[in-house]
Amino acid sequence: MQKPSLAVGINAVLGSMVIVVGLWFLMGGISLPVTVVLVVVFTVAGIRMCPTVSHIWMWSTLCLGLESLAWPVQTMGALSHAGPEPPLEDMKRVFTAVLFGLFSGVFWLTFAYGLYRRTQHQHAPLTSSRDEAASHPKTTRKKNRR
Repeated sequence: MQKPSLAVGINAVLGSMVIVVGLWFLMGGISLPVTVVLVVVFTVAGIRMCPTVSHIWMWSTLCLGLESLAWPVQTMGALSHAGPEPPLEDMKRVFTAVLFGLFSGVFWLTFAYGLYRRTQHQHAPLTSSRDEAASHPKTTRKKNRR
C-alpha cells in the first residue's frame, strides 16, 4: 500500500471535521470523546479509501449533503411528538429546516457529484485522437442516383 501524501492526510482531517460538525448540528450536540473518536475514524477511513484530495472532498461533501437532507426529516420527526396541533414556533422551525435543509442538501450533493465527475476524468485512460479515429471508422454512403 502506498503511503498517502501530507496533503491527503491534512484534507482527510479537515473533511472528517466537516462531517462531524454536520453530525453535531444534526444530533443537537455530541460529547467531546465521541467527537474525537468520530474524527479519528473518519480520518482513517478517508486516508485508506481516498487516493487524492478530490476524493476526500467528494466523500465529505456527499456526507454533508446527506446530513443536510436528513435535518428536515429529523425536525419533522421531532414535531410529530408535539401532537396534532403543534405550536407556531415549532412550525417556523420546521419551515426553516425544510427550506435551508433542502437547498443546502441539493447544493452539497451537486457539488459532490461535480467532484465525482472530476475524479472520474482524472483517472480515465488517455487516448490520442488517432486511436479514437481508428476505433471509429467513418462510413461513407453512396448517393442513390435515379
